[in-house]
Amino acid sequence: MMKKKNNYNQWLNTTIKEKTKQDNFSQREKQRETINKEAIGNTRQDMSRPLLEKLQTDGYELCIWNSGQSEHSICLKLHDQQWNLADFLSGLSHDAPIFEKSHPGDISCGVIVRGPDLPDVFVDSFGNLSEL
Repeated sequence: MMKKKNNYNQWLNTTIKEKTKQDNFSQREKQRETINKEAIGNTRQDMSRPLLEKLQTDGYELCIWNSGQSEHSICLKLHDQQWNLADFLSGLSHDAPIFEKSHPGDISCGVIVRGPDLPDVFVDSFGNLSEL
């Protein structure tokens, strides 16, 4: 069931207000770290889940975060963290596994996916896959 656009905008504005209230950052940090409407809306654009599920079916077992050339602090903190692929895909609040760990819209960020006797691949939130 689709939410009406008005309900979506209301939810979005409430989410932004709650996030801003919870953050105890200085005004300068708030400006830099505040969630914007585009970023929240982009959870719909994380196309990595079907691709990661296919890789899991094909025998891939491990995800390693790769921040690439990202300048976002949240992504840099995740660099080289590892997850079992099944765990990475479970318990999601949105259908957006990469977004839920960081933020959407940065093609630099993604996961290196590994499996026994399989070539390493890189997957980004746009659903792009490249063999490493």
